[in-house]
Parts: sequence; structure tokens; C-alpha cells
Amino acid sequence: MKPLDGQRSYELTPSQQLTIMNRQFAIKRSIVNIPTSIIVEEDLDLGLLEVALRLAVQRWDMFGLRVFKVGKQWRQYFGERDVLCLRRVDFRGRKTSQMNRFFAREGSRTLPLVNEPLAKLFIVITPEGHPGIFSVMNHLIADSWAISSFYKDVFDVYRALASGSALPKSPQSFEPVLVAELAYQESARFEADRQYWQREISGEPPFYTSILGSKVLENYRKRTRRPEARNSSTIFLRQAAKHTVKLVPASDVAACQAFLEAQRFPSMQLLFHLALRVFLAAVNGRAPDVTIMTTVARRGTLAEKRSGGCRVQSFTFRSILDEESTFAEALDILLTTQNSHFRHADFPFWEYSKMYHREYGTRPGDLFYGLMLTFQTVSLTPAGDARFHTMWHCNGASAVDCYLTIMDDDGSGALRCYWEHRTARVKTKDIDATHSAMLRVLRAGIANPQLTIGQLMDLVPPIN
Repeated sequence: MKPLDGQRSYELTPSQQLTIMNRQFAIKRSIVNIPTSIIVEEDLDLGLLEVALRLAVQRWDMFGLRVFKVGKQWRQYFGERDVLCLRRVDFRGRKTSQMNRFFAREGSRTLPLVNEPLAKLFIVITPEGHPGIFSVMNHLIADSWAISSFYKDVFDVYRALASGSALPKSPQSFEPVLVAELAYQESARFEADRQYWQREISGEPPFYTSILGSKVLENYRKRTRRPEARNSSTIFLRQAAKHTVKLVPASDVAACQAFLEAQRFPSMQLLFHLALRVFLAAVNGRAPDVTIMTTVARRGTLAEKRSGGCRVQSFTFRSILDEESTFAEALDILLTTQNSHFRHADFPFWEYSKMYHREYGTRPGDLFYGLMLTFQTVSLTPAGDARFHTMWHCNGASAVDCYLTIMDDDGSGALRCYWEHRTARVKTKDIDATHSAMLRVLRAGIANPQLTIGQLMDLVPPIN
């Protein structure tokens, strides 16, 4: 299917360009898949659930997005709302490991791209007999906000059908949001954002830091015979990845919230950012200069909150802190930087990356960060008394050695950490050590915010 004569087509948005860029430079094209599941501990009418699922697909215009190419340029249009498949998979009488292998297999398969639906859906019944939904969506049409909103809508539609009541209010169209994002690129704000990020990257480049320690940069320098190099490379033939899932206990989350209230500090995200930053500094020769890639989903307006599509953008968060700065002082410094960056976060990362490659004399695949961070702790589960279990599954690939996504733990009060890592380079034991050190620094910092960065680094055990 191609756009009909007279049917409007669009360029890809900056958010979508980031997805296409990741796909272009990845060996495993499944890197743009988002495989997720939501299971409910409740007896449901599976036939009615399928009806609700099909109705929900028609309610969300992101399922009509199609992409095609004109010469070297990708474009998109809104066509028929559909998915690649919608079928049932019953795991009753089978093992949970078999179900998880199914999720992993389907999540790591490359989805068709050109003029095809960009999602597939499954109704699943777990070995325990619990029903739910498993989906694989291309990041071009959805982010985590859109997927969780879609799941909530499916169950709201199901409840309405089961009770004979009116359907819930329809989601808003993504198309006007897409049009507005494209218009931004022709605005004065776009040019102001460009100038902001150009100022941010002027001067000396950052230093690459890794959860594996300074040996990563040292080995890159030896391999390339560039003893002064500050960047490393992400281009490796072996890009297979897995998720290691860890929890931040509810008691720690409560302690963080109490600290934020007492200090009148507005950002839980920065507590985790600083704890990770301290760890990275400690294991990279007590480095004062640390960069973490931050990913955000920009959904400030009601139209953005109530529509599908992808609103993700990324930026590098560089901080230079001396060891005498206290935990509290470092938080204030990071907050000032974060607030400034957020005001300019609409700027396309693919444009930003071209700027810094030009500024620093690097090329695609050369990076100054070894860790990416997403903090998305909005509750993902639908309203009601039923108990839901959500899971973000691995798509089998990763753009960097390590990518941490922090999410809600289905209302338990804890936070769930999805540590996505390349299995050939980062082992589960490395994730265990990083997660443990992050919590150790976090607990110490909120217990005594006058501890210095140097004292907090002393809490980080040496890595093997």
C-alpha cells in the first residue's frame, strides 16, 4: 500500500529520525522493536478481549502510520489502521520459560518497514491461566507512554463492552502532534535550540566513561593508536543484548520521596542520575568529567498526553564536578543543567550528533558516553481492582553497552530497573555490581546530603 493520489504525506519527525538512525547503524534491525506484555490476574472473555483489541487499534491512528522512501528520503502517511497479526497463544500446560522464549523470539524478529503495518499483537494465556496482551511495536509509531496508554484503552474498552456501557472517550489523533513537531523545524525556536546546543559542545570534548571502568577507553586508545582519544566506539559485530531486571525497594523509594520533600527538591530522576554519575566517576579513575545520555518523552500538552506516536528525544548530559562538592550541591548543579537542557530538548538528536561529530572530529559510532538513562515512572497499569503485571522485554539488541530504563513496578511502591546490556561485553555480574553501587551511593547521599562526591566515590568497591 502506498499513499493514494492527493493523500498527504509527511517527512519523519525528529523523534522518528532518531529511530531510523538507530536502525541504519545497527547490525540487528530489531533494535527499533518495543516488545511488551501486560497480564491480568482475572478471568476474561477472550473473544471479547479480542474484539476490544481490534476496536482499540481502530481508535489509535498510530496504527495507520506507514513509511516509504522517495529517493533517499523517508516519508510517512496515515493509511488503514491495522497490525501485522493479531492471534492467540495459549501457554496453559507449558512452562513459563517456554513463554519467555516466545516473547524473546518474537521481540527480536525484524518487523517489515516499507508500506507495512508497524506492530503485531498477541492475546496470551500464561501457564497459570492468566490472560493478557503481548505486543511488538516499531518505535516509529510508539513510545512507552503511547504503549501503556494503548493498553489502558484496551481494558477500558473491554470493561465497557462487558458492562454494556458507553465506550470511553477516544484518544486524540497523533497527526496534529506530528504536524506541529515538523513545523518546529522551521521555527525561530529551532534555530535558538541549535545555537544552545552548539554552545554546549564548544570547547574540549568530554571523556568516555563506562560501567566497566577506564579499561574501555584505554583499550580503544591502544586499538586505534590514539593515546589522547576521549571517545570510544560502539561499532561491534556482536550486538546481541539481554535485560537484567532489578528493583529499587519500596523502602528506598519512600526514603527518596521523603528527602525530596524535606529538601524541596523537584526531581527524583536526578537522585538516580547523580548516584550513577558518582559510580561512573569512581570506576573510571575518579573522573571529574562524566557524560550520560538521557532520553525523554516530551508530552507536556493534553494533545501529546492523549495521543499515540513517538515523542522520544535524547540529549547528552555532561557534568563536571570536583570531589569537594557535596551531594546537595551536586544536585543543585545538575538541576540547573537539566532545566536548561529540557527547555531545548525538542532539538533533533540526529542534528545534534552531526554537530558534535563536526566539532570534535569524530564519526557515527564514536561516542562519549557508555550509559543511557530513561526515567519513566508513571504507572503503567489500568485502573481497577484487578492485579496487572507489565514487562518490557528485550528486542535482542542494544545501541550502547548499557541502557538503564527505570519504571514503575506495577504500583508496588518499588521501581523496576531494566538494565539492557550487550551480552558479549557487559555480563550480569557487571550489572549486579553497578546496581548495588548505585543504591549504596543513593542511600548514603539522601541520609547525609553533606557527604562530598569524593566520600561517596569511596563507597564504590573496585570492579574486577
